[in-house]
Amino acid sequence: MADAPRPRLVILGSGFAGYSLAKSLPKGLFDLTVVSPRNYFVFTPLLPSAVVGTVELRSILEPVRRRVRHARMVEAAAERVDWDARVVRCRSSVSDEQVAIPFDLLVVAVGSAVADYGVPGVAEHALPLQDVSDARRIRTRILRQLASADLPGLAEKEVRRRLTFVVCGGGATGVEIAAELHDFVDEELREVFPGVARQARVVLLEAGHRLLGGFGEALARYTGEHFLREGIEVRTSTPVARVEAERVVLADGSDVPCGMVVWAGGLAPRPLVRDLGFPLDPRGRLVVDRTLRLPGVAGAFALGDCAACGDPPVPATAQVAQQQGKHLARALRLEASGRHAPPFDFTNFGMLAYIGGRQALADLPGVEWSGRLAWLFWRSVYLTKLVSLANKVKVLFDWAKAAVFGRDTSRF
Repeated sequence: MADAPRPRLVILGSGFAGYSLAKSLPKGLFDLTVVSPRNYFVFTPLLPSAVVGTVELRSILEPVRRRVRHARMVEAAAERVDWDARVVRCRSSVSDEQVAIPFDLLVVAVGSAVADYGVPGVAEHALPLQDVSDARRIRTRILRQLASADLPGLAEKEVRRRLTFVVCGGGATGVEIAAELHDFVDEELREVFPGVARQARVVLLEAGHRLLGGFGEALARYTGEHFLREGIEVRTSTPVARVEAERVVLADGSDVPCGMVVWAGGLAPRPLVRDLGFPLDPRGRLVVDRTLRLPGVAGAFALGDCAACGDPPVPATAQVAQQQGKHLARALRLEASGRHAPPFDFTNFGMLAYIGGRQALADLPGVEWSGRLAWLFWRSVYLTKLVSLANKVKVLFDWAKAAVFGRDTSRF
């Protein structure tokens, strides 16, 4: 007698949620397909370090086909879900062809987009940081600005403008980008561009009244004081009105002439999430129950940044997405064997952030920590959280290489 066909499980997304789910599922239980425009998982907490070459871009990537060999990888963007036909309509990211992928179980883990909050000029003139391609683009732009400011005959005012780097958004990502950028200029580029690099300026703009809204007040205050000592200019309660090619215009009518703008303003839902037809929370995330199921449709789940689970909803962070992916894998295994799966419970292990000058913050349950030892703890935690042994070795080697030989300053 022929074996019964395995249920077709389709995962949309290869971020923390989708990748951890796919990697945690045992071989042979499902006919597994991962659908994503990119064929890799990226360890996003180290993206700011990758911007300036403290770690190399390929050291924080995990190729899905190599690491999850029991899954079929389809490089495509999901555009529409036909719930009656149980088919996902996709567009290939390598050939622009239309692809239809049938499913029995569907997991929506498409993450989120960058929120521009309706600020004009963000899409045209600001650089986001969500993927390795963004990191490469920012790094190239930094080096280009230094090279252009080093051209002979420029007025000092123009040199200052070209070397003013504005980071919009005072959350963890914005703070880390500003810190890494300042380190890069101070530790590497002053030697490479001795004539102009000392005029470089990093400006961090935050619309709220303080930095790091998710961290404790004392750590936010420490970060502001540390940035002041390091020479990073911080402006809180400073909303951005619009972004132009050579300046950022603020809500009070003043402006900041600049050569580069990095936008780290927050998260927004992707178009697919809005078009699925399910209830959304005020932030545009899919509302799921404690089992991560979408309401009204059998075999439909959502997790990660695109899902709102719990009351109040758990935060849209990497550790939440990773825990949800592992939980759903365990729940699907239990249900396949006829057992009941428990609801998802988030375990908060705390938050970490690098603030430059070999200092970091650790906001852990019951304790707040900052300084050099926190930086060593930050590095050790991220090293252990990297998925594969190969990447752990690569990142450790990258850190050692940057410490001994410095970061690469080639522009290509």
